[in-house]
Amino acid sequence: MATGHTVGELAEATGLSVRVLRHWDERGVVSPSRTPAGHRLYSPADVVRLHRAITLRALGLRLEQVAALLDGSDPDPAATLRAHLAGVDADLRRRRTVRDRLAEVLAGPPAAAGEDVLTTVLREMTMIGSYVHGYHASEATRLRDQAATLADLLHEGVAFPDGAHVLEPGCGVGAQTVVLAARSPGARFTALDREPGQVAAARARVEAAGLADRVDVRLGDVHDPPGPVDHVVVFFLLEHLPRPVEALRALRGALRPGGTITVVEGDHGATAFHPDSADARAVIACQEVLQRQAGGDAGIGRRLAPLLADAGFDDVTVEPRTAHAHAGRPDLADSLVRRTFTPMVAGVREPALAAGLTTPERFDAGVRDLLRTAEPGGTFSYTFFRAVGAVGTRSASTRSTSPTNPSRA
Repeated sequence: MATGHTVGELAEATGLSVRVLRHWDERGVVSPSRTPAGHRLYSPADVVRLHRAITLRALGLRLEQVAALLDGSDPDPAATLRAHLAGVDADLRRRRTVRDRLAEVLAGPPAAAGEDVLTTVLREMTMIGSYVHGYHASEATRLRDQAATLADLLHEGVAFPDGAHVLEPGCGVGAQTVVLAARSPGARFTALDREPGQVAAARARVEAAGLADRVDVRLGDVHDPPGPVDHVVVFFLLEHLPRPVEALRALRGALRPGGTITVVEGDHGATAFHPDSADARAVIACQEVLQRQAGGDAGIGRRLAPLLADAGFDDVTVEPRTAHAHAGRPDLADSLVRRTFTPMVAGVREPALAAGLTTPERFDAGVRDLLRTAEPGGTFSYTFFRAVGAVGTRSASTRSTSPTNPSRA
């Protein structure tokens, strides 16, 4: 007569429900034998496997990962566990941001007289833990337009020597990645993003550009970068991080001695346009508030020098790069105002309304006024900041080929 434990006995012994044990059987995690009557019967080996599965599930691994690890079909268990640890770390950072911000909001007085706590929380935390621009198709198009529009402005003087290994964390859809790789044909690149959809989009863009042989796009987090690498480039990533210095320190740790970091960020506070409009500025302010709620800073460009210095980088320089659209540059007015900046701020309409930051009428009026700056008689300026820092003292030969602004090339 067959011996073993029934599903009910194991449910009682482990604290798992019968329903969970049956589900684990269906998913191939622990699949016991069956009695002639069709009842599950767990052998001693099944019980050992079950306890191992419980341990792996307690770590937060998905059922399919648990099954592959226990079956021996995972080709690299250590890599799986390291990737899972990185994910746990990222989740803890997000939770810490939410916790700290919620505590701050609850401890402070309501901004409006008579406002209840729920309204205050909604107003102050609508975008908490979110990517303020979203991942929809129109945002991917905007990022590609932005990269094409600003390629010369942002990348002038940036070049990497043949054989250099360059890391780009937060690559998004790969819009900047292909520009960087095309301008340094002898370098190889590793591009990271923590969102699978962004990684897939970036890979497709890299392949379409014919760069897949030297550009590796993979899942990864800026706080846990692969290394060592020769250079790091960061485009429009720090503005979304609640603790950018932590990310910069992690990137510094991934750089070889003599390596460099190049960071490009914007600064909404350096926006100027004509005709001026209070409604247009209110729309920009909505985007700034929502980005701050999400843990970022739309005005981070002005902070790059102290941020890199605080992270331990040496020889830090910062250069402003201003895009100015006017009647003599109708192409820039179209690409910068109509297809880049205005779509970015217009994309926060629904969360701005949900947070009670504005009214539909005023928001729409502000968007119209921004677009008016691209019409005859209008002007629009936006300033980006490009910072460069180094790890240790660089030699003259390294300095001559490092990614720098023209004054240091």
